[in-house]
Amino acid sequence: MKAISEVTEVPAGSTVVLKCGSNDFNHNFLFWILNNNTIIGPGNTYNEKKFKYEVLSGKLHIHNVAPTEAGYYQCISKHVDGSSLSVGEVEMIVQSPTFSGGDAIKVAAIIISLLVIIICAVVYYRLKREWNQYEHPVEAEDEDDEKPDGEEIYNRTTTAISQPVPGPSRNPSSEHLIYGIDNEGLDTDFNSVFENIQIKSPSLI
Repeated sequence: MKAISEVTEVPAGSTVVLKCGSNDFNHNFLFWILNNNTIIGPGNTYNEKKFKYEVLSGKLHIHNVAPTEAGYYQCISKHVDGSSLSVGEVEMIVQSPTFSGGDAIKVAAIIISLLVIIICAVVYYRLKREWNQYEHPVEAEDEDDEKPDGEEIYNRTTTAISQPVPGPSRNPSSEHLIYGIDNEGLDTDFNSVFENIQIKSPSLI
């Protein structure tokens, strides 16, 4: 058994192609062994969306490489006469994701797009609001016209005019008609006068 070693560094999230170093004119590809526990090849169960291999060349395609998938990958090939096996070992090192210049451009483009959308939304809202005010102007409410029926309307600035209080007239010319003549010498005993009139008048039988 012949072993051939190789080291490959790949960025995380990329698709990598591992070459089978044991496959040549004298050897035919059989299968891959991943970290000594997973076999990828004919007649074996594996994640076909993640791993794909080429039958003739033995190349292994790994999609969306994750840091946890770093390790040793062994490609097993068999001699054409069946006398021996050949092993090609590849150490795959997965680099941690980094923030590249292309990623910065993408982030900047996303931020600018969001700002443009927000500005357009604000402008649209203001234009729509102004158009609604122009199309349906708000009329000023006249509070005086909206008084309930039967309720009197007063001018708060108007001063109330005092009404005259009813009572005896104070006209000097008519004062003696209401209160009499204020003269003590004119007091008369009306009872005595009435009795004298009855005595002097003849009685009617």
